[in-house]
Amino acid sequence: MAETPNRTPVTPDAPFLSIGFTSHALCTRCGSCIGVCPFDAIGQTPDRYPDLRPDKCTACELCGEVCPGAKLSYGDMAEQVFGKRFLDEGFDGRVRATYVGYATDEGLRNGGAGGGVVTALLAHLLNSGAVDGCLVTRMNPEQPWLGESFIARSVEDLRASQGSRYQIIPHNAIWAEVRKLKGRYALAALPCQVHGFRLLQKADPELAERIPIMIGLFCGGSLEPWLVTELLEARGIRPDEIRDFQFRGGEWPGRMQAILRDGSARPLHYSNYKDGAYNYFTALYMPERCQTCVDGSSEFSDLSVSDAWTRNTSGEYKFKSHSRILVRTDRGEKLLQGAVEGGALHVTDVSGDASYRTHKMQTKRKGATAPLRVERWKKQGRRVPEYDRPAPDASFRERLSERVVTALLTMGRRRGFRYPLIAFLTSRWAIPLIRLRLWLKKRKYARRA
Repeated sequence: MAETPNRTPVTPDAPFLSIGFTSHALCTRCGSCIGVCPFDAIGQTPDRYPDLRPDKCTACELCGEVCPGAKLSYGDMAEQVFGKRFLDEGFDGRVRATYVGYATDEGLRNGGAGGGVVTALLAHLLNSGAVDGCLVTRMNPEQPWLGESFIARSVEDLRASQGSRYQIIPHNAIWAEVRKLKGRYALAALPCQVHGFRLLQKADPELAERIPIMIGLFCGGSLEPWLVTELLEARGIRPDEIRDFQFRGGEWPGRMQAILRDGSARPLHYSNYKDGAYNYFTALYMPERCQTCVDGSSEFSDLSVSDAWTRNTSGEYKFKSHSRILVRTDRGEKLLQGAVEGGALHVTDVSGDASYRTHKMQTKRKGATAPLRVERWKKQGRRVPEYDRPAPDASFRERLSERVVTALLTMGRRRGFRYPLIAFLTSRWAIPLIRLRLWLKKRKYARRA
């Protein structure tokens, strides 16, 4: 690694830099390049892409080495994490055991998106002294329409991080703070951020050793930063009128709502999160790189957490306000066991229940549609991520579905299309559509029964 700045300024098209400087279409905006830079040579644009500071860049090449955007070898990563090379073990990846559970602390359980499991795991690590802080996210207190990363050093800090944030946040940029501090830290991360961290373990093992445990989050696709401000605009709310924004506020499964300065909650749509809102938004606000991501379950984390959406034959959720926990590594197993034995979590082993092995909506979005999109775009000559994982066999119907979804996502890049549509879909005029959706869902489960 170079110790002093280059005399010749580095330009953004230098081949050793992370891909975000030359292709926004391939940049995951995971923040890995920002966080790994030892010289603070990379900032962020307003849209959260990396921004080069040429006068500080030393051409150390670390940012390119930790970038998961342009190329990702699943075989290499599997060998690194599990000690065995393989390309594909299904959407959920390699799993030792599967559980559903919730935080035993009622405050944490009620404050979390899915039973407070991630917060309870992190709180256990803090309380047991295993880590000195947790790398998590929250909505910026000064600009509550934007998410940000921060280091939680207490359970009270963790409470501020509770709830999901379906917005692009370059979370791995927080590594830059870790580099300056002493201690050990736990990381809660999305799949692209998990990939960046595994690359960090090779590129800068000394820094990576400071983060001994990683909790992976399921992800169906992040959303562009301007989603929140457009939702507020559609409901006639100015950004300076809110003090917080909740992507899943209120009773489980939650709904998007603005918390106004007087403390009152203002719902921003009429359906709950699960029955429409997120599906609408991913169809209109999903970034291009998220559309080509094929990991929806954080396959290379120590353990992964998602909502437990599994329903019974009547269409009712088997476990409300619970999360599903997929244990992957020795460290993940030790963490879960310690949290349960320490009384932080209540869990049920569902490893033998086949209905918990997949997450159907995400399986379709990232396990089938995204690989087909990558394959088709590559044939068209478009820049796409390089994977060593082949696209699955697909029927004509599946290929047609991919084209329709892609067309909608492409139209969603245009404000003139997406804003009127989202204003309608989140208004009272869309209530009949919501009722129709719920009726069709009940009918489907009634037929199965």
